[in-house]
Formats: sequence, structure tokens, C-alpha cells
Amino acid sequence: MGLRAVGLLLLVTLLTMPGSGAEVCGEGEYLYEGICCVLCPAGTYVAQHCNTSHPWGKCTSCTEGRDYTAHANGLEECLLCRQCKDDQITSRTCTVTSDTECQCKQGYFCPAEGCEICQRCSQMCPEGKEIVQICNATMDLGCGLPDQGNRYLTWMTVIILFAVVFAGLLVFYTIRKCKSDKATLSDKAERGPVHKWLKYMNHPIGFVRLFLPAPWPGSQHFMYS
Repeated sequence: MGLRAVGLLLLVTLLTMPGSGAEVCGEGEYLYEGICCVLCPAGTYVAQHCNTSHPWGKCTSCTEGRDYTAHANGLEECLLCRQCKDDQITSRTCTVTSDTECQCKQGYFCPAEGCEICQRCSQMCPEGKEIVQICNATMDLGCGLPDQGNRYLTWMTVIILFAVVFAGLLVFYTIRKCKSDKATLSDKAERGPVHKWLKYMNHPIGFVRLFLPAPWPGSQHFMYS
């Protein structure tokens, strides 16, 4: 096979490859009939797609309490809101941007992951065990050996006592340090030049000393007093 035939075969292969010439959409866009349209924001859906690349189509709002879209999308209709079952209550109503949230009625539970149907909570623990976990919307009554509950309370008590002691020591250290710093500042002030000058001026001989040359009677005693 000649080089010309090989080149022709390669050209035909490239032209017939699937997706050749298809436009690559950027982030925040979706592909519709070979062109890229901008996604409609959460709470809306695409009522009409764009007819040229990269502009918005026509976005229409979902209906409050009936349907929703939680994310930016290229959907042609909103998603219907979830309806809570008879053994459930509505914990959060449906909005245009979020679905309904349901939970089991009081006295029933259903695991948070893979919940299919609410089950009635257990009423009591087997003989020899005690309640360590109260039944709630996502967990059944928890039972354990008596020492398990006591061990939990013991650890909680130890942790609380440790926290109280630590806080007390911290307060004691802070107060003591403040008093020490205050005493140090007071001592420095008494030894400072201003204090010595005031002491000198308040002494009767010291005041006279300002106007008399040294030495003078009592000057040595005053200077070292």
C-alpha cells in the first residue's frame, strides 16, 4: 500500500470518528444538540434551550412546595418534592431549592442511611441489661451491661473534674502573676529618680541644700538616709 493510500485511509478514519468536531462545553454549561448552553441556577429549570453557543436559554422558576432543583442544571422540568409517609412527619418543607425532609414519628426510628420504613422503638431492655441510649428518630433503644453505663458516667465525671481543677489553677496562676507584676512595678517606682527627688524636697535640710554649697552639717546623714 502506497503512502498516498495510507494518508487517505487516515483522513477517512479521522472524519468518521464519533464526536469529531463536537464542541467542548466549559464549566457551568451543558451540551444540547451540539451547542453549549449556560446552566440554569438552582430553583429553576430550562424552559427553552439556547440556539447559539454559550448564552443563557430561558430559565423558569420551580413551584414552591411542589417541585425543586437543588443545583444549577440543564433539566427541562423540576424534580417533584418528596412526600412523607404515614409513619413520618415533615421536619423541613420543600422549597424551590431543596427537597422535603422527613423523620419518623415519636416512638419510631429509621436508620439515617438507607431508611426504607420506620420501625417501632423497643420498649425495654432484655433482662440483665440496662438502657444506655434513648430511642430517637434514627436509632433504636440501646441496651448494655450495667457497668457500661456506669463506666461512661465515671469517665464523664473524671473529665469534668479535671476541667474544673485546670480552670482553677489557671485562675490562681493569673491572679498571682498580676500581684507579682504589680509589686515589681511599685518597687521600681519607689527606687526611681522621681521618688528620690520628692524625698529630697520633703526633707527640711534637703530643701536648704538646694541653696547652700556642700559640705554642710547633716548633709552626709541626709544623703545616705
